[in-house]
Amino acid sequence: MINLTAEKQFETIVEENNLLKRAVVTQRKRQRESEDQSQELQNLRQMVTQYQEQLRTLEVNNYALTLHLKQAQQNNSSTPDWFHPDVF
Repeated sequence: MINLTAEKQFETIVEENNLLKRAVVTQRKRQRESEDQSQELQNLRQMVTQYQEQLRTLEVNNYALTLHLKQAQQNNSSTPDWFHPDVF
């Protein structure tokens, strides 16, 4: 009788141990996924920062080109029609 009870307790302990092992595996998997997502988020934030910097540079360049174009158009309008700018 005692042997049967001990055997049942042993089976219960083995089942609980297996359950805990599966829980640990699941927890480790979730932890890895969370770490991967955190790394991806960090990479995306870094990309956003780089793109924002690139956008600012392009906006400044665009503004400078717009000013140069306006200046060239103003200079061009004061040039007589017979003077072709590509010749000189």
